[in-house]
Amino acid sequence: MRGLISMLDMFLKLALLFIGTSMLVVVLWQVVGRYALEAPSSVTEELARFLLIWLGMLGAVYTFRNRMHVCIDVFVTTLAGRERMTAEILAMLVSLLFAVVVLIYGGFQLVELTGDLQQTSAALGVQMSHVYLVLPLSGIFISIYAVNHIGEVLRTGDGAGEQTDLLNNDPDEGH
Repeated sequence: MRGLISMLDMFLKLALLFIGTSMLVVVLWQVVGRYALEAPSSVTEELARFLLIWLGMLGAVYTFRNRMHVCIDVFVTTLAGRERMTAEILAMLVSLLFAVVVLIYGGFQLVELTGDLQQTSAALGVQMSHVYLVLPLSGIFISIYAVNHIGEVLRTGDGAGEQTDLLNNDPDEGH
């Protein structure tokens, strides 16, 4: 499992870096085109929108992986031992359920529907099913990370499990 997690971490790092850099270039070109050249481009606007969708969804995976997502931890931080471990596992199971039902199942339904309808974007002519593919992809990543975290909590017997920061730490370091 650690090998898979390391590969996903590396993919996520590179994808976020590439998408973020691409957004910077596209939006910069859009501003230059609109104000300096007085020739706004609808292509850059649409591309920036699609990149933002992918950045937002993969960014959500990143925050989930590093457990930086929005949560109410007042209750959990007051717990210790087995109760904390149970609360942590329960939270991961709820996240896993959401990822499977909404992101994976619902996302694949949306991808299939837009693919069947041959829906394309106005300016770029991109299949919208390709844009929406980030939903099930993010759901799969979140599911893998949730299962991994549950395994870490059960293995360590600690509600914290494995803490990692994709940009600064190697999650396999010291294991």
